[in-house]
Amino acid sequence: MRVLVLTESFPTPEDPGRGVFIREQVDALSRLHEIRVLFPRPALPVIASALLEPRAESLDSGACFQLRPEVEVDRPAYFYVPRHRGIRAWQIAQAVRCTLRKAPSPYDIVHAHWLSPAGLAAVRGVAEAGIPVVVTAHAGDVYRDLKQPRYFQMAQQVIRGTSRIIAVTDYFREPLLQAGATPEKLRVIPNGVDVGLFAPADRDRARTELRLPTNVPLYLYIGNLQTAKGVADVVEAFFAYALPQAVLVIAGTGPLWKGFSRRASESGGRMILRGWQSHDSVARYLAAADCFVLASYAEGNPVTVLESLCCGRPVIGNSISAIAPLIEEGKNGLLVPPGDVPALGRAMRALPDIHWEHTVIAQQAASRYGWASVAQRISEVYGEAVASACDGQRVHVSTLAID
Repeated sequence: MRVLVLTESFPTPEDPGRGVFIREQVDALSRLHEIRVLFPRPALPVIASALLEPRAESLDSGACFQLRPEVEVDRPAYFYVPRHRGIRAWQIAQAVRCTLRKAPSPYDIVHAHWLSPAGLAAVRGVAEAGIPVVVTAHAGDVYRDLKQPRYFQMAQQVIRGTSRIIAVTDYFREPLLQAGATPEKLRVIPNGVDVGLFAPADRDRARTELRLPTNVPLYLYIGNLQTAKGVADVVEAFFAYALPQAVLVIAGTGPLWKGFSRRASESGGRMILRGWQSHDSVARYLAAADCFVLASYAEGNPVTVLESLCCGRPVIGNSISAIAPLIEEGKNGLLVPPGDVPALGRAMRALPDIHWEHTVIAQQAASRYGWASVAQRISEVYGEAVASACDGQRVHVSTLAID
């Protein structure tokens, strides 16, 4: 099939960590289909940068990382109006129409990531072309946007206009059904993992390469340093309950960095603070760790948890709906109630005494979350969407309000 992938999140030289999982998904799908990526870039902001959304705080050059030679990435610029998703969707829809009109041969599918603005833009952009749309709902567009009337209405419009909706976790099934999705349209497919990169590796060698202590329990957190991620709970639980010789490594950037930096300097080497890490470096840190800890209060389908499991490393996680289904208690990790610092600390203290079957953890995770398997499942959804359109079941959308 010829597939046009529409996304506002994709790695660039200015932001190499942004949307890495989208890039990897595209790479995997391009081995099954002819893929073109439409990655619009904001330009000409009209207010001070302090008020901009993160996506436009530093307007990029229009470049992006090269994928397989068969995959082309288009970067059409649009006039950026901050915090006005409806206008952004309208402008991106124009880019979709232009791309479809100029294509040397028709596309079979448009696959958009996030319900809005990309999903809404895709539905509007194909309204006259009669091409089926598949939309993937990732995280905030479900657990945050569907609680806001304005974005809820946008989501309903997208749901009516799509042929299929992919949710990255079963936790999203119910809110999407409440927003108007039908069971016939909805499919649950998790994010994937590059199992060539994220695979079991020698722990001591990784620690030596990263200049980390050997022969001690080592806990790892990688991600944004912000309150919603529960990383402050991880720090408190570690110092209150972990074994005295244990080490906590935190890698990432965010508003909590300054306080963590002071705490690390006073810890006598027990807490090690590292900054943002490349995708390859994340794999090395997971290889060096005894476990990954994620005490987040809200997630979609946390890729780092999947990557940790593919490396054969158990996970200590909060028992929220997005994490709990990924963990088999005592087999590939431990679950604790959200915000329960003592329980989190007890889990950290207990983990070194549990016999973990690292190879089994890695094999099971790779079979479930490897990109080859995930891409095949997405490809099957494409087939369903095309068949649905051919049967005349696709909902035709001629006019949608976007504001």
